[in-house]
Amino acid sequence: MTAPHHRKIELQSPADLLYLHTNAVALSRRKLDLHLPPSATNDGNEPDPMRERVKELVDEFITKTFTTATPSISINGMDSTTALPIQQNPNSTSPSIILSAPETIEYEPYDARLAARVTSLYAQLESLTTTVAQLRRDTPARAAREYGDQLKKALLEDDQEEEEQEVAVNGGGEMDWDLHIPLGTEEEAQRWKDGEVAQVYEDALRTLLRLQGEEEIEEMGDGPDGDGALATTVGKAERAIKAAEVVEGMK
Repeated sequence: MTAPHHRKIELQSPADLLYLHTNAVALSRRKLDLHLPPSATNDGNEPDPMRERVKELVDEFITKTFTTATPSISINGMDSTTALPIQQNPNSTSPSIILSAPETIEYEPYDARLAARVTSLYAQLESLTTTVAQLRRDTPARAAREYGDQLKKALLEDDQEEEEQEVAVNGGGEMDWDLHIPLGTEEEAQRWKDGEVAQVYEDALRTLLRLQGEEEIEEMGDGPDGDGALATTVGKAERAIKAAEVVEGMK
């Protein structure tokens, strides 16, 4: 009767075996510190012989366990004795076989989505770099132009505010005047409107000469009688006043 065949323990890499061995050793150290703590020794500078002996026995047990289990372990589908590099004695079963497994670089399978994502990110990086370069060229000039426009606007607002203050101080600024000049008859006013300035000017001169006296009117040749002249009227008034004074003196 043949012995039953048991399936081997499958591991992916030698690092998995090293991970199991390291965890077993760490757990044994915690148990040792729990039951034989270093603080319970009489002298902290010297190791406790009993603790050291127990530690050696536990390490030997762990090493023997992993060494015995090595033939029953397959690493990535291969026998553990073939997958693990043996640098010293090929027949050696020391723990150095397990602990001396070199670290290997493992590559993940090619992912098309991640590659497309990387390509997209590089494209965005190039686009942003181009945008930054364009902004470095255009932004200073645009900023200077906008600053100049804002400065002009501020100066105009200041000038307008100053003018408003001057108007308020001067009491409303300049007044609007409406000058009404009597133009005599409607015919004369119409002449001013129609542009017959020479005729109107001649009539005005005649009027002035008539007001100055009779003699000037006669020199013009076509003026009215002198009894209405201003000088004649004034002379008559003066003579009348003198006559009245004489009459009053005679009384």
